[in-house]
Amino acid sequence: MATVVIQHGKLQGKKSQNNNGFEYNEFLGIPYAKSPVGNLRFKSPQPPEKWAGVRDATLVNTNNVALQFDMFSSQVIGSEDCLYLNVYTPKIPDGESKLLPVMVFIHGGGFVVGNGILENEHGPNFLIEHNVVIVTINYRLSVLGFLCLDIPEAAGNMGLKDQVKALEWVQNNIVHFSGDKDNVTIFGISAGAASVEYHLLSPKSKGLFHKAILHSGSCLNHWAVNYEPKKLAYQLATKLGYNNSSEDVYALKEFLLNIPGTDLMAASSEICENYTTEKGRIFFGFVPTVEKDFSNGDAFLTDLPYRLLKKGLFNHVPIIKGFCNREGYLTYVLKPKAILDVQENKNFTSYWSFELDSDDKIKYREQMKKAYSMNIKPGDDEDKVGVDFFSDFDFVSGIWTSGKLIARKGVPVRFYDFSYEGKINFFKVAFGIKRTGTAHGDDHTYILYNKVAKEAQGHDLIIRNTMCLMWTNFAKSSCPTPPDSMGELIEWPVYTEDNPVYLRIDKNIEVLSNYEPNKMSIYEEIYEKYEK
Repeated sequence: MATVVIQHGKLQGKKSQNNNGFEYNEFLGIPYAKSPVGNLRFKSPQPPEKWAGVRDATLVNTNNVALQFDMFSSQVIGSEDCLYLNVYTPKIPDGESKLLPVMVFIHGGGFVVGNGILENEHGPNFLIEHNVVIVTINYRLSVLGFLCLDIPEAAGNMGLKDQVKALEWVQNNIVHFSGDKDNVTIFGISAGAASVEYHLLSPKSKGLFHKAILHSGSCLNHWAVNYEPKKLAYQLATKLGYNNSSEDVYALKEFLLNIPGTDLMAASSEICENYTTEKGRIFFGFVPTVEKDFSNGDAFLTDLPYRLLKKGLFNHVPIIKGFCNREGYLTYVLKPKAILDVQENKNFTSYWSFELDSDDKIKYREQMKKAYSMNIKPGDDEDKVGVDFFSDFDFVSGIWTSGKLIARKGVPVRFYDFSYEGKINFFKVAFGIKRTGTAHGDDHTYILYNKVAKEAQGHDLIIRNTMCLMWTNFAKSSCPTPPDSMGELIEWPVYTEDNPVYLRIDKNIEVLSNYEPNKMSIYEEIYEKYEK
């Protein structure tokens, strides 16, 4: 057993080891903020309370998963008492050894599902071999994490502020786990990647991290921002029986404050499902939004992400960001009718979260029709155009556009395209997809352990080892392929507009140039015209 003393008390962890016999220490279920229950619901996270004696950090309480509607069981699971994190470290401080780089993982799930504390979903087994400290975190989800009523008592973005509180905890405590608070990399997948990009934009996150890795997500993705938070809040309240005809948001807040959390989550999920059925596109409902600034130092985001990126008003730290080559398989699973609609009717301009001008609808529809038909070959999937469109619409366009905006300000950005089809590709294994290409989140199990994927063998193991080496090299030195690794890694250059390179991660890893310019240029023009 291993023990450490942090700001709020003593923790007892335990020894563990991965399949290669690498030993490390794990400290599980550590509270990083006060439980956000009762009157703290909808408020920003508060500092954690101290405890007496030794806190058992050898087990995770599965009930401390953030409250959420689980689509597999069609039930609400978890608890409002969810602000916990795990720490995995190769060593306990001995007063002599050098501090280790820290990697903080933010889980995905559309801001409405997922967790960061169950080891069988986000285990550190592979990264930790490279002598880094790994932290995984929970945060509030859906309406509990992102209700916004434009009042200080429910300002919005509580889930992102939870993440800030976790990063502050890292700054204050990680040295006790041999972690270097001055060398912190945040990384995440899907909504976790969008969260990472939001931290790039938020002044509240400044100085809390020093590098960032984004897997398949951006704050520019349509599903990652809610433009009408109060409208959604009233829809939720009405569904739950609210019949106050006044526009008193404090009365609305009190009503929602007294509704059981399980009812809030069930109703929120139903609203989202109805919306996606009507609009045909992915919609998660209560997600990040632009807040009002109440001059209390609490606001996380007070301007549109595109505008902040364009102006260079973000935290300038080195970045890795990328995507899988058939991200659209997520829509193929969740909304197959949308795939067919685009495939058959070429309704490329019908799915945006904002209304395109009538002339622009015609213009961009024709441009996309041409761009998505250019590379069709005999033998391609019959729904290739639909899958390719939603790959770009839901994910790649935002990832690529935001990365270019960041790079224009002189920040080192490295792009990747994960195209490797292995036997442990997360999404394809989880949903039984037997199609060509890599789906949303397929790269996850090449970085973190997940119960869905089998143990890596053969070339899967080579790709996993290569990616973990590059990711931890980046965490250590800001360069994934330093000169001393050139014998085993191909150099991964920084993207610039003069040299618009990206790394294709496939069985043969190679550097390519100028990803899908005909398609990406259309999206960049739309973002520039409508998001500014």
